[in-house]
Amino acid sequence: MTTLTFPASGPCRAESDLWRLPPDGRAAFVLRERVVAQLRGWHLAELGPDLALIASELAGNAVRYGRPPIWANLQVMTGPGHRESVRLVVADFGPGFAVDEIVRSWPLSGTSRSEHGRGLLLVDALAGDWGSEVRPPLSLTWADLPAVG
Repeated sequence: MTTLTFPASGPCRAESDLWRLPPDGRAAFVLRERVVAQLRGWHLAELGPDLALIASELAGNAVRYGRPPIWANLQVMTGPGHRESVRLVVADFGPGFAVDEIVRSWPLSGTSRSEHGRGLLLVDALAGDWGSEVRPPLSLTWADLPAVG
């Protein structure tokens, strides 16, 4: 595996290496560090704080609900008529999840009846777009963050 392409939305101007993450609590830290370093290398450091938070949530969910190995990478997406964005993709070998079920749980967030999904509420607030899909044997979750400018 050399790249995680998901979903198709136009040409990719730049792409990071494919990163294998540890299947434990270190995954979020490792991914945050790699994301911030890659964004600096692309002169997009201003996206670092928001994308680092998104990275933490997606990596944490892959560890908590998925199965190893866990992979991730970044892509700078661009195309005619589309604003440039940075896409983070995290993949694991777990069963995946239904985005609509998570979104339906958000009105319960902060109540005693809320069991999960609050981290993705943060992803939804920060990302321009995000989603998840199972492409056997992988479960992929992605988030796009529009480039500033």
